[in-house]
Amino acid sequence: MNGTTTNNSDMEQVVVYLRISEDRTGAEAGVDRQRQDCLDLCARLGVDEPVVFMDNDISAYGNKKRPGYLELLERVKLGPSRIVAWHVDRLYRKPRELEDLIDLVESHPIRIETVKGGAFDLNAHEGRLMARQLVAIASYESGHKADRIRRANRQKAERGEWHGAPKYGYGLGGVLIPEEAAVIREMADRFLAGQSIRQIAVWLNRDDGPIPPSKGKSRLNIWHASTVRSILCSARISGQRAYDPDAPRGGEKPGGRAIMGPGNWEAIITPEETERIRAVFANPDRRVGRSAKSLLAGIISCGKCGNTLVTGGWRSGQTAPSKQHFYRCLPLPGRPERGGLSASAAGVEAVVTEAIIRRLAATTLPDVSPGDDGGVSRAMEQITAARQRMEDMARDYGAGILTRAELHAAKTAAGHTIIEAERLLGRTSKSAALKGIPIGDETALRTAWEEQWSIPQKRAIIAALVDTLIIKPLPRGGARFRPERVQITFKA
Repeated sequence: MNGTTTNNSDMEQVVVYLRISEDRTGAEAGVDRQRQDCLDLCARLGVDEPVVFMDNDISAYGNKKRPGYLELLERVKLGPSRIVAWHVDRLYRKPRELEDLIDLVESHPIRIETVKGGAFDLNAHEGRLMARQLVAIASYESGHKADRIRRANRQKAERGEWHGAPKYGYGLGGVLIPEEAAVIREMADRFLAGQSIRQIAVWLNRDDGPIPPSKGKSRLNIWHASTVRSILCSARISGQRAYDPDAPRGGEKPGGRAIMGPGNWEAIITPEETERIRAVFANPDRRVGRSAKSLLAGIISCGKCGNTLVTGGWRSGQTAPSKQHFYRCLPLPGRPERGGLSASAAGVEAVVTEAIIRRLAATTLPDVSPGDDGGVSRAMEQITAARQRMEDMARDYGAGILTRAELHAAKTAAGHTIIEAERLLGRTSKSAALKGIPIGDETALRTAWEEQWSIPQKRAIIAALVDTLIIKPLPRGGARFRPERVQITFKA
């Protein structure tokens, strides 16, 4: 009868609504079972081909929109309707949703038929009473179930168990996917070597690049910078379990979720690398500015006053084709020693580039000194201890041991400790810029510098090698650039 029945004087449409809260496999087996039971009920009502609306893997308790349900409401507005569902809690689980449906009753007669629970008429007071009682029970059960799930998830996190659907690099249950793990390993190496997440995304989106996690779920099927950041900040890629009930579903917070401890699956990178990656993101000094677009701005210093040089405008009096970029010391009112020094950017960068390449070609990759290792370890220990203190203080406050003022003061102190330790990690991670580059091979170094390495990556290499980089004041005898003005002191 194509979704209509003549049981009433007016032509009545019959629509079926199917919903399942969670579909772990994506096979839609749950809604298929609902569909068959609902179609059997429709056949008993004398309807052979009802219109079917479906929401798969969407909970009615949360705030997610249900496209199928919204389409159903629009269909109901066309005339008298009979809605068939497996159970009333498949249709709505919050009182507000029921009241919205009841609001339609005055102009659009609605009757609900369920496989489990019978039928009730929303046009009658008795039917509305029954519906409101059922939705109140369903809402309570949903909230109670959500509390149980949160508690169970926290226990799983404390035990270090894998949770949720497969993530990039891992299959069901945290089983490692080698080809995807290799991509993540390369992403981490590139980031710690100084590349930005946008540059990594460009590398991933090359013609022969790896398939993105959104393949089949997005029309674009490309790697986004936000995806790269989410993967790199996640604790799971270093074999650690994170838990945050307030984190967005299906994604990571900007700095990653709080780490609970080691997980029971294989790591792709080390926990230390995860800390360093997060520290780089947390470091305010990594904000992209003018220094990220020039090779030496913010690194090079004035030999007259010690101030760091910036990239300036163009020299006055020059025509457009011969404009020349330069580094200069900015003047400062009340500081007569400031300003007045400038040097050709092309000349300075050529001298520094040659010195860096020769340095790399004539040496071997130095081992990380015990002091550097100790600094990283101490910083990580400080972060872990400070986070533990914050958790202990929160429990003490909840037990009435601490006052609000004492809690605030203690959390502020612990927060400062974390910030300082993260800054140290952010600075220490610069040494990773030397990882994976062709040290000792001058030809390969020159090719990489000219054709492969980005400005941020070159800056990271310079910062890892150079202790001081100074431009001495211009001597008398002309304005032509002189290489001897560039003074470079390399780290031991």
